[in-house]
Amino acid sequence: MWLLLKFYSLIHLLLLPLIFPLELRKRDPKIRLVWLKEKFGFISSPNFRDNKQTIWVHAVSLGEVRAITKFLELATQEFNICLTTTTETGRTFAEMLMRKNPNFKVYYSPFDLEFVIKRFLKRLNLAALVLVETEIWPNMICVSSNYIPVFLINARLSDKSFIKYKALSFLFKPILNKISAICTQNENYLHKFKSLGVIPYKLYLTGNLKFDITIPFIKFEGLEILKKPIIIAGSTHEGEEKIILTSFLQIKEASSLLLVPRHPERFERVYKLCQEFIGAEDVIVFKYSELLKNKPQQMLKEWQEGKKMVVIIDKIGILASLYRIADVAIIGGSFIPHGGQNPLEAIYWKVPVIVGPYMDNFPFVTEFVKEGAILQTTPEGLTEAIHLVLKDKEYRERLVEKAYVMFMRLTGGSKKTLEIINSSLKSNRKKTKNLFLPKPDR
Repeated sequence: MWLLLKFYSLIHLLLLPLIFPLELRKRDPKIRLVWLKEKFGFISSPNFRDNKQTIWVHAVSLGEVRAITKFLELATQEFNICLTTTTETGRTFAEMLMRKNPNFKVYYSPFDLEFVIKRFLKRLNLAALVLVETEIWPNMICVSSNYIPVFLINARLSDKSFIKYKALSFLFKPILNKISAICTQNENYLHKFKSLGVIPYKLYLTGNLKFDITIPFIKFEGLEILKKPIIIAGSTHEGEEKIILTSFLQIKEASSLLLVPRHPERFERVYKLCQEFIGAEDVIVFKYSELLKNKPQQMLKEWQEGKKMVVIIDKIGILASLYRIADVAIIGGSFIPHGGQNPLEAIYWKVPVIVGPYMDNFPFVTEFVKEGAILQTTPEGLTEAIHLVLKDKEYRERLVEKAYVMFMRLTGGSKKTLEIINSSLKSNRKKTKNLFLPKPDR
């Protein structure tokens, strides 16, 4: 185990010079120094006001941070939280979410190297490490577990990851068993972890934390002029915009399509793609930022006389609230082999949901589709699906009602998860080691 970790660390270290420059260039020049310091564990003190225990929560990106929003709200009532993220979108959303909370601090996640993790831990007085979903980092887990309990919450394992971990069970079995508790989204994931050799008493079924969402009401300046029906295609990926645009252009009446690319670096590309792809006089294309800044009143006036509109939403962190104004939601990442994106934010606002054939990352969708709560279709069938939802009022209302009932039935996972962490911390309190003691013998 020790030799395998050293080998893993060596590979990680050798790859770092290749990955590091690419990742650095992705960052705004203004924040590159902060990113650099925090990735190597040189973090500033959180300076929390309250004398509470501090836990480190690691959520890789926007999706994971959004999924544990309710958990974070509950946890900050009992703990100080240091949250680490890998992506800019995840960090921005987390800072926006908790900007008024004095018990919350956001950092970039440190590189998964033993000396970096140790440095990061020594800067904080931690009670626990909480990993989210699939964040199984060998050094982060093994080093941290020498001093504090480690938890994996909202845990899931795709078939692809399961096969990989099973093949490398000689490495991942001992790593997973250093985790104090693994809180899984469903029974299927629980059985997968059990098959990997996780001790059964460490496994808990808590449900999917994504269901415990509270989404703020936002009044979107400028968008109140949009003519219904409004179709929102959320978290779209490369190749999906053409599929969705093709279907939208087949709607005869004046209508609006709001395209929300998953990754901000694609905003401009999607805008240009729309301009080139459409090229029709009866369709207006522009970015949301243009509407806010320039107020193109003449263009909007012409559009209101019968033209269609395509708006590229080039602002991050607002999609969940934006679904409120939709008449139908199309979930991105599901019309290409990506695995889908979260449909629950649209269901929260009682908006009918259409998904493509690829929703592997959200297995609960299968049950929703089976119960007639979500409409699943193919790229070729998307036009017909949109027409069905928009034109058949009874079907639309039935879709929304079933989805919302199922959604509410599956809430409560955040509270269960926090109870498990609290219980484990109480039983481990006497065992917690001082971080500055010599490393225990292997």
